Amino acid sequence: MKKSSVIAIVLLVITVGYIYIRSSNRKDNMRYETTYAQMRDIEQSIIVSGAIEPLKEIDIKSTISGVLEELLVKVGDDVTMGQPIARVQYVKDPMEYKRLVNELDRAKTRLENAQTSFDRIQKLFDSEVVSAEEYESSLNNLKLVRSEYETTSSELNMLKGKYEGDMVSNIIKATNNGTILDLPVKEGGSVMARGTLSEGSTIARIADMRQLVFKGDVPENDVLKLHVGSAVTCSMIIRDDLNVGGTLSLIAPKGAITNGIAYYEVTADLQIPDSCRSSIKAGCTANMHIVTDRRSNVVALDEKYFQFSYDSVYVEVRAPDNTFKRRDLTLGISDGIYTEIVAGLDTLDEIKVN
Repeated sequence: MKKSSVIAIVLLVITVGYIYIRSSNRKDNMRYETTYAQMRDIEQSIIVSGAIEPLKEIDIKSTISGVLEELLVKVGDDVTMGQPIARVQYVKDPMEYKRLVNELDRAKTRLENAQTSFDRIQKLFDSEVVSAEEYESSLNNLKLVRSEYETTSSELNMLKGKYEGDMVSNIIKATNNGTILDLPVKEGGSVMARGTLSEGSTIARIADMRQLVFKGDVPENDVLKLHVGSAVTCSMIIRDDLNVGGTLSLIAPKGAITNGIAYYEVTADLQIPDSCRSSIKAGCTANMHIVTDRRSNVVALDEKYFQFSYDSVYVEVRAPDNTFKRRDLTLGISDGIYTEIVAGLDTLDEIKVN
């Protein structure tokens, strides 16, 4: 019994020794794939999603209330300042008409009285009987009464369908050169006049398509990396092969909170070649690429070769005895694929690929 136990122990030691020797030989003969760091130029950038918009959009509104009788333009038309774009029919109100007739009679009487008074004052002023202050007061009163009479007469003429040559016209005209982007009110729709208590109905929306900008939102963790005047590149979703250069012109001083994160609107002026203008539409989406940092001719390594241990980054480098030793790294900027190696590695070090 004792002899068999000794034999079993000897066999176990021989087996363990044999396995250890085999594994050691296999480990010594194992060959690892290796790589090297490279000298590269690295750019750190931010990509912002947004849209292409006109620099300035103008809403054309009516000065009278009524019904949109006719549209003289269509969406996409180019218009010039002063060009008629719509005609509004003033809605007649019998009570309003009667009120204006009575008001016009009273205004006419006041005008006649003011004119008579002024003629009398003028004769006395010419005879140097009254002072210049009294003469000027009478003249100003005459101008004010005449203005009231002309305004009432103009409103009454509108009810009669007479517009041309009056102070108020039913013809809506463009107030700027540009392209018609939208016609919110259709023919036959109601139109509200622009006034102190109402913005009024928008008859047309006009924009100069020669001046386009990019607008997008940047999260608060990136906004301090941006600077007004920085060069940008916009890639258009509408055309994959179209990239347009520009300059960052505005960073909003106040952000908007979305899902607990502040986003700041940024604007970039674009330099669009004439040959590409027909391919870019207002409202099309785009991505803006902004370079925030750049390193030239630095040691860099593909991030996939990094190994991590808690808060440290390292690689395994071949040592003179043909084994691989851990080498901690100090990192710089990254372009998302390659990372700058500030310290711990050079281009001659052979790096183990895991």
